[in-house]
Amino acid sequence: MRIGVAGGGIAGLTLAWLLEGSHEVLLLEERDRLGGNADSVLTTENGLPRVVDLGVRETPVEASPVWQHVGASVGLSAEHLVPVTTSRVVSDHRERSALWVSPAEPADKARRVTTDGPAYQAMLRLARESSRWEAEGMSWDVTLGDVLDAWALRGSLAERLLCALPAALHGTTVREARDLSARAVGAAFSRPDRAARTTYLRWGTGSLVQALAAGARSATVRVNAALRVVRRAGDGFELVRESGDVDQVDAVALALPADRARSVLGGLPGAEAWKDALGAVEYREVTYVLHRDPYGMPEDRNVWSTANITLDGSWSETTTWYGPSLGLDLFVSRLDHRSGRPREELARSSFRATLPTPRACRARRTLGAVGAGQRLLFLGHCTTPVETQEAAMTSALVAAHHLAPRSERVRRLRHYLQGG
Repeated sequence: MRIGVAGGGIAGLTLAWLLEGSHEVLLLEERDRLGGNADSVLTTENGLPRVVDLGVRETPVEASPVWQHVGASVGLSAEHLVPVTTSRVVSDHRERSALWVSPAEPADKARRVTTDGPAYQAMLRLARESSRWEAEGMSWDVTLGDVLDAWALRGSLAERLLCALPAALHGTTVREARDLSARAVGAAFSRPDRAARTTYLRWGTGSLVQALAAGARSATVRVNAALRVVRRAGDGFELVRESGDVDQVDAVALALPADRARSVLGGLPGAEAWKDALGAVEYREVTYVLHRDPYGMPEDRNVWSTANITLDGSWSETTTWYGPSLGLDLFVSRLDHRSGRPREELARSSFRATLPTPRACRARRTLGAVGAGQRLLFLGHCTTPVETQEAAMTSALVAAHHLAPRSERVRRLRHYLQGG
């Protein structure tokens, strides 16, 4: 078969890589680069080249088996991985002292780590409950606000702290974070009493993008090739590009943002339910800036963390410090609602963050379901309630297993699928 893949982010590239040797693949990307939210920037520090990610910046390898397998398969060895102990600090711009400080190392002595109090206990409870929700398959329909009200935290400092992280991640106000799925929020929540571990790619997520593209050797990849509409053509489809070019394919995989996927389906017969579901997925635009000066960092350097979250009225913004991973004072800050700007800006990029509302989570279940003989598939943003590289790759694996179940690359990963 000839498979048309629309979208050259991690999900679309992983699908093209998985289908290598099984089907002919045409991948269309509307931008002038591949990678989607994986956007790496090359800079020079102390005379040496350094790569910093403006978009997706980290992956907890131990909790990402598909990512780990695919990464190893495309040549990302241990020397490409930089394990880092992550830490967080939450501050209020009106207060001189941090509201909450996590450990940075297992035996942290220098930092004034928060170890007790109502807010700390609430954060510990959310982390513990999140593990249970995942294990028991709790409904995605329960909101964070439902949980906080059941815990009698409305209006408290604890509520403000628990809403700060999802607000910073998804671009919502602190109040709007209450309307997000509690299970989706909890999936990104780490225990406040432990130093969490994650992994950066030494040469940025762009190195993964390049490796996936190189591994899909027989795929035809077109950048600056925006898809305008999908049309039925006999038993297959026509992909009509903005340029007017038309490509004939037997099956289509849409690895696009939900609103773009909805647009390209246009008047496609039989797609009404899919278009309704796609319309339920919301986005917020967020802008990240790479800079050298410590804009967005706490005044007290002893509490500097990998993630530095600042509450300012209704908004929660974050600054990532690359000191623990690169050994350099380089920073990536979200700027959307902050006053002032960094003095030494090196690069910037904008992305669209999904809002994991209960309505969106229900819609993604609809879009992620694959029936026998189905030739129009969705992956990436359209199907994953938690937006991570692992989730994007797993959505590609689901699509590849449907299209090419006997593919050697798919067979090696099949056990990661439910019931596989």
